[in-house]
Amino acid sequence: MKIIFFLISFYTTFIFAKLPNDVRWVRESKEYVALCNQVYANAIDKLQDTISPNNYSLNIINNNYAVVMDLDETVLDNSDYQVELYNKNEKYNPDSWDDWVVKEDAKLVPGAYDYISFLRNHNIQIIFISNRMHKRLQETKNNMLELGIYSDNDIYLLRLDRADKKTIRRAEIFNSTGRMKGFKQFEIIQYLGDAIGDFEVDNLDRFGLDQFVFPNPMYGKW
Repeated sequence: MKIIFFLISFYTTFIFAKLPNDVRWVRESKEYVALCNQVYANAIDKLQDTISPNNYSLNIINNNYAVVMDLDETVLDNSDYQVELYNKNEKYNPDSWDDWVVKEDAKLVPGAYDYISFLRNHNIQIIFISNRMHKRLQETKNNMLELGIYSDNDIYLLRLDRADKKTIRRAEIFNSTGRMKGFKQFEIIQYLGDAIGDFEVDNLDRFGLDQFVFPNPMYGKW
């Protein structure tokens, strides 16, 4: 029995010890947790600055304020998918990613629950823009429901095809066209994401004011 226990412990230690540093940092480091909590806390502080003078204004009462959020590695932690890839000696591919989304097993990025709860409590509309495929909308909602952050009032703009860039979907928000036709004209007061492409203005001066970026060393373009 002791030998079996030793072998299991050794195997588990070996598997996790050999994970790439970027994945280990997200999964194990206190710094990652602290940074995510810090980003969300700063975003809440800025929201309070925006809405506190106008708590009873028509913007709040009529739900005219909105926040645009990315999903993966902003709200949903998919580091388990990265572990699966590594253990299979594979790299990202659309098929394995689709299989992962179907599992509905993503976790919450630290701080996401409190931030989203703040938005709900202050009648601020949430618009999720994600490169998850639209055909996986229900699986995504199921995952959000399991994590306790789903609301029927949220708007999801997922990707229809490879040509459906985030810039196109943001334009639909601004112009109330396409998928946003029939919705009111929202005043976007914050953007949150883990990549420059998640933001309307590629201007570093806006970060920390109304744009908030999360650490994600696991994948991206740089």
